[in-house]
Amino acid sequence: MKRTGALRVVVCLGGSLLTLHAYALEGGTSSYPAGTVTVMSGAVGAPGETHVYTYNKLIDIDSIRDNDGDKVFPKAKGRIHAHAIRVVHTLDGPKFLGGDVSLQAALPYVKGHINIPALGPYERDSVSGIGDPMFGFLVSWMSATYLQNIDIELIEPWGKYDQNALINAGNNSRALYMGYAFTWFPMERVELSSKISLNYSWENNDTDYQSGVQLVADYGLNYRVTQNWLAGVGGFISTQLTDDQSGGHNVGNRSRSTKIGPQIGYGTRDWGFVAAYQNDIYSRNTSGGDTIMLNGFLKY
Repeated sequence: MKRTGALRVVVCLGGSLLTLHAYALEGGTSSYPAGTVTVMSGAVGAPGETHVYTYNKLIDIDSIRDNDGDKVFPKAKGRIHAHAIRVVHTLDGPKFLGGDVSLQAALPYVKGHINIPALGPYERDSVSGIGDPMFGFLVSWMSATYLQNIDIELIEPWGKYDQNALINAGNNSRALYMGYAFTWFPMERVELSSKISLNYSWENNDTDYQSGVQLVADYGLNYRVTQNWLAGVGGFISTQLTDDQSGGHNVGNRSRSTKIGPQIGYGTRDWGFVAAYQNDIYSRNTSGGDTIMLNGFLKY
């Protein structure tokens, strides 16, 4: 049953991003999984290679913050399990501006719940389903001390979505994602990695709501303890560059978020993993909460 002034939460692969609005909690949502690419961000497989990546996040939501950082709903809580499989195949032959060309696709799955006691009889909701898939390509270059790539992706609104639900697996809006990633080795055993991206979302036709352009910088500073093991710190800084729009009118709700925490990893040429904890240190117009991740890759 449709509810007047219903509050809705949209959940993407990166976790739950919530923002207060008069009619919907979908401002500041994003199709980009912020904070995921913090180790060897600039690395892409060699020509002819196929890599399969798995991303797994557990997000504990402990608050929903407004533009001043104050809690919007007392005692709001939630937990999101977000998973994704990503396949990247580097073509053997064609080059673009001297770089290797790779094709990629990813499919997320989201399971979780949200509890907002202030909503009374509608205080709790849960979701379990496929999220919005991604299709795109990369162009990559490498030298002995610097790896880099550009990344263009289209996110399709095919995930599970209900405009009257508090929480959804899909965003119900197409998105264009453009990124630049690099890994720099300034000295022996030290790695500095980052992925800087812009995320543009089209309007959600069911709610007439459009989230603003988002800028995200994943980062990681890592030290190679041995040839295969590393330890470091990583996280992300996210800021929204333009206002959200509702019915074609600007409504503000620019989300901003920062997380940081320790990470460890193990890797060979054929497989590897990264385990990380990211502490929420700054949240505006979005949810607050900490994240645990376990990501891996396998070369075929």
